[in-house]
Amino acid sequence: MAAIRRTPARWAPRGPPPPRSTAPPGHGSASLRRLLRAQTPAYPHTARHLHTDPHTEPGGHPTPYGRPRGRRRGRPRARRRHGGHRPRRVGFPRRRFGAPSAAARTQQVEYFTPQGHPRHTTVPVATPKSLLSAHRARSAAELAADGTVTSVVRNGPTDKKVDVVVIGDGYTLAQQKDFHADAKAKWAQISAVEPYASNRSLFNVWTVDAVSNQSGVSGDPAKGVVKDTALDARFWCDDIERLLCVDTGKVESYASKAPDADLVLVLGNSAKYGGAGYNGITSSVGYDGIATASSDHRDSAQVAVHETGHSLGKLADEYVYDTNGTYSGPEPDAPNITRMSVAEMKAKKAKWYRYLGQNSPDGGKVGAFEGGGYYPRGLNRPTENSIMRTLGREFNLPGRQAMIDGFHRHTGR
Repeated sequence: MAAIRRTPARWAPRGPPPPRSTAPPGHGSASLRRLLRAQTPAYPHTARHLHTDPHTEPGGHPTPYGRPRGRRRGRPRARRRHGGHRPRRVGFPRRRFGAPSAAARTQQVEYFTPQGHPRHTTVPVATPKSLLSAHRARSAAELAADGTVTSVVRNGPTDKKVDVVVIGDGYTLAQQKDFHADAKAKWAQISAVEPYASNRSLFNVWTVDAVSNQSGVSGDPAKGVVKDTALDARFWCDDIERLLCVDTGKVESYASKAPDADLVLVLGNSAKYGGAGYNGITSSVGYDGIATASSDHRDSAQVAVHETGHSLGKLADEYVYDTNGTYSGPEPDAPNITRMSVAEMKAKKAKWYRYLGQNSPDGGKVGAFEGGGYYPRGLNRPTENSIMRTLGREFNLPGRQAMIDGFHRHTGR
């Protein structure tokens, strides 16, 4: 019997190898595959296959200090040959090598309490079966209108502007005009916040129509409500009432229809408070992260502003988890958290040293306030309480500059 191809070292299962078959070449291949599958552990799920930032610290909380370097992929050295038949893989699922199924994958998301305090959790990538079973085929008219792209704000060519793509969920064919009005209103709220307000000319805004079979989103007004919508938006995600999740794969398929996509905002057709930030997503379309928000809640725009602090400004969260203790890692890359003291920043001319002692729009003077990046100790933030710590606040001075730098990365300035 010819040698069975070996699993690459990166994925090598622990324990004894599967027993060799005594069947002659060309016989019993199906039985052998079943046997191997039964005795081979499920392939580990790694960060490479999750469209999220997998780097976590104690307590399971994400951290903005860079992604772990991926390992080099191994290559199989041998294959089992079935007599004169073409070599075949044995015991591997018929999908991209080593990739877990959608049902097994998870994503890190950020959500907000009614008091505006951000938190993190992990949710499955797969859409719940209860939502999938509610889907029905759309009519010809609905399909014809689905995916229509409209320019809301046009300030220049896409390669010279920051392109914001707004996609609605829970809007029927008859409600697409309502969606366009909601998108314009939400952008007006977002762009009223500095530094957006002083840089409105740097943005293009597009809407992409996602036609839903039913109006509204699942989980509104009650937990058991199920709606048939284009993006499967739903409250009560991970059993958290205010967490508004979506099918991120479907979001990408709609975002790709726009001329360009640097930022993506999904509006759920609801007046209920809620939203989410998928901060670790890096899409092949070009955007980093997805923000979800309720269309008709007055505070939902703040969710989007906070999330763009991550995607555009590359800002870290400035709140903490007490269980994380003291940070002992390297100096973070994020521009708004540091291990350094005021004296060290001045001496090294590093981080926000230019703004030290200046009045900040979120209140108080810029300094080094202990706690940030999910750690109560070992890291400092520039001010007491900016929007990267609590919704409803302003960006602090270093945060504003980081946002402006992010705008210019997309405009080529």
